[in-house]
Amino acid sequence: MSQKNFDIVNFEGFVSKFMEDTPQSFDYNLAPFQIYPLSIALSFIKPPTPLFRTDYNFLLLFSEGGGEQQIDNDILELNANDVLFIREGHLNAIKSINPNTNGYYIYVDNLLVSNIFTDKALLNRFTFNPKHSVSKIEMEWLSQCCNLMINHKNNFIESREVEVSLLKAIILKLAQTWPAALSKSDRQSEISMHFKELLYENFMNQRDVKFYADSLAVSVNYLNRCVNCATNKAPKQHINEIVIYHSKVLLQDFSKNISQIAFELNFQDASYFGRLFKQITKLTPSQYRNSLTQDLSEHLHKSS
Repeated sequence: MSQKNFDIVNFEGFVSKFMEDTPQSFDYNLAPFQIYPLSIALSFIKPPTPLFRTDYNFLLLFSEGGGEQQIDNDILELNANDVLFIREGHLNAIKSINPNTNGYYIYVDNLLVSNIFTDKALLNRFTFNPKHSVSKIEMEWLSQCCNLMINHKNNFIESREVEVSLLKAIILKLAQTWPAALSKSDRQSEISMHFKELLYENFMNQRDVKFYADSLAVSVNYLNRCVNCATNKAPKQHINEIVIYHSKVLLQDFSKNISQIAFELNFQDASYFGRLFKQITKLTPSQYRNSLTQDLSEHLHKSS
């Protein structure tokens, strides 16, 4: 699902870019599967972070506390007994972390995704419905699985099969908690999810709704109907939004002017990029850049 045209943050890059004082106090590794307590997050991460894209997948399980996380163009409020799945390639930003936050962070390398999500439709449902709220009893069950993972990693020879099995159990348990409407599979919702998946693969070069309709072997009218029904947005709106929200990542690079970024995004006309950016974000690209500078200044002031 990666778009290699954009700078992508790997786990090591996230640690070095967004986590403070980690060499002495935070022991991380580069294994395909990793699990850490969320209680350490506020000690090392100073939100809000800028938008970034990862080349890995992760789960956040909140037994206490919560915060706000942006995924693509949605800002999600997270509370105790919420679970969040963020798939590789999607934009995200940490907006806030509550002081009493506890739970688990689970890193999943792309190498393991096909082993954990043997059903691609299940993976798509988690990708495009990333937040799940469970009961306290269900969160306790999920936490027990996480504790088993930590105990296994600390006391036994590393076994990927055990880790994958426990993570599979968590995913299946979460799927069981879904509302009936979300669990129900119908053609319109399947078409909508496949459209979104294709969009993440192709938005840099393909912005014509007909391309996606042809790829899904449906008519443009039928694709419009399916996506509108499932998301309350037309396919063209999804296309425009994903391009503009990914442009926010590029706008964080102040070595490039706005025209260069527009051309890098395959806009032939930089002024059209500016109009579309303002239409979707209510800011011009320059105003957005100014807001980044202000946020950085406030962040440095708080840190000093």
